Amino acid sequence: CYETYPKQTWRNRYLIIGGNGPCSLSVPVEKPFGNTTKTIDIVISKHAPWQQNHWKTIYSAYRNAPFFIYYCDLVEDLILKTHEEKLVNLNKKVIDALITELEIPVTIAYTEHFVAEAHDYLDMRFCISPKSRDQKNCPPVEYKPYYQVFEDRHGFVPNPGILDLIFNLGPDAVTYLEEAAEGLD
Repeated sequence: CYETYPKQTWRNRYLIIGGNGPCSLSVPVEKPFGNTTKTIDIVISKHAPWQQNHWKTIYSAYRNAPFFIYYCDLVEDLILKTHEEKLVNLNKKVIDALITELEIPVTIAYTEHFVAEAHDYLDMRFCISPKSRDQKNCPPVEYKPYYQVFEDRHGFVPNPGILDLIFNLGPDAVTYLEEAAEGLD
């Protein structure tokens, strides 16, 4: 939260798989302090109807997914009824809701300052980027194919966002993630 906000990351976007293939949805943001704005200070822009657009796109992509009916109310509420001013608060709310819903036994702890290099744990912060292909210091993660709504059109699309997993795998999404994470420790 305390680093200078890097553009083109997953902090304000997520990937879903729709009828036309992968679709990146972005929450529009503003940097109140220009290029020196810290992530914790990033504000969600009110200039675009992003919430309605995101929900319509998600609904269109996943309404026929096997577990859509079980998770659609949660996701719809998170998108349409959450009115956070700051991106970090929206992200925390989404993470907390998904951890609770999927019953993932973790506790999230946030730092109070920017940690440049982590020495006591596997640091994956810089391994995932929607734009960067340079991930040389990152361990490979193998994602096994699972059913996706538009697989017949696009084949299996690896590494989409959590929405694809929960709508297509339901409670098995947790097991899928655990199996993908084996060997990263």
